[in-house]
Amino acid sequence: MEELLEKVKTYDWGQSRAALTEITEAIKKAHGNKEETAKIEKDLLGVLDSDAKRAGKQFVCRQLSIIGTDASVPALGKMLTGEETSDMARYALERIPGSAADEALLGALGKATGKPKVGIVNTLGQRKCSKASGPLAGLMGDSDETLAAAAAAALGEIADSVACEALAKAAGTAKGKVRLRVLDAYLKCADAMSKSGKKTEARAIYTALQKGDMPTPIRTAALRGVIGSGASR
Repeated sequence: MEELLEKVKTYDWGQSRAALTEITEAIKKAHGNKEETAKIEKDLLGVLDSDAKRAGKQFVCRQLSIIGTDASVPALGKMLTGEETSDMARYALERIPGSAADEALLGALGKATGKPKVGIVNTLGQRKCSKASGPLAGLMGDSDETLAAAAAAALGEIADSVACEALAKAAGTAKGKVRLRVLDAYLKCADAMSKSGKKTEARAIYTALQKGDMPTPIRTAALRGVIGSGASR
């Protein structure tokens, strides 16, 4: 394994993937063996802490998305704010269960800028991280429309009480493409409520989103929601 990992450190796109394939097979064979998997995870983390090329680190992150545990979070967390490493780190963290990954993402949210920050917002939404609802609500008012729209979309994925309340407020103030994203996310909150049995609350949102000043696609989706929810008036 040590020899294979040295090859991973120098691997670049377009070169032979023989060493990478061997490591992938070793991970498959170790499936179900926690001790062996933990050893491989530790070995892979050594690549992330080295001067390995970007291609090698991306490969490692993809493997950690499969076998990664809390032990991988610190190394991946350090990569979250980097332009070249954020995407690969998020790919792994998005799939590692547990609160440690959430905390790493939340910690990086306040430090990251540009595309990495937008990516972190997206990942928090995909993980349905309730702890992120407050910070994301604040970002909906950001001057960067791409970031604000991403925050709204993430809140729609989380769809907890804090997220729904924030989206309800933003629905009346947001403008442009951010408003469309806010309204779509608010619809998702209604859908989540309906599925969880909160039919009356869901219907209230659907009704609000059928007002004449709402975009046609939103009004149409809200009408479908009312019909699908089956809630009494």
